[in-house]
Amino acid sequence: MSSETQQQTRLIFMGSTSLANGFRLIGFETRPDPDLQEIEQLFSELLSERQHAFIVIDHSLEKLDSKLIRQIRNEGGRIVLSEVPSLDDPNCYQCSIDPQLAMLIGDDSDEGTQL
Repeated sequence: MSSETQQQTRLIFMGSTSLANGFRLIGFETRPDPDLQEIEQLFSELLSERQHAFIVIDHSLEKLDSKLIRQIRNEGGRIVLSEVPSLDDPNCYQCSIDPQLAMLIGDDSDEGTQL
C-alpha cells in the first residue's frame, strides 16, 4: 500500500435545482444552476489542488463553452465527469460521444428493437 494518505473523492453535482435536490439527498455536494464562472472556478480548484472527484453535470451545462470541461474529459484520471439528461425533456438527451459510437457500431435507427 502506498505511503500517501488515501484521498477522499468528492461527489459533486452541477445543474438544475430540481436535479440538485435529489443529488443532495444521496450525499452529493451540489451547485444548483451554476454559471460558467462558477464551473470554471470549481474545475480550476480541483485541478490545481489535484483533488479526486466524481462530477455529474446536467446535460445543459455540456453546451457551455468551458475549456476546463474539455480538458478534464481529455485527461481522465482523478476527475470523472458524467452527465445526466434534463428532467424537463429526458427524451431529447444526446451524449457528446453518440456520433463516435454510431460510427463504431453502426446506426441502428432502421432496425427494430428485439428483446
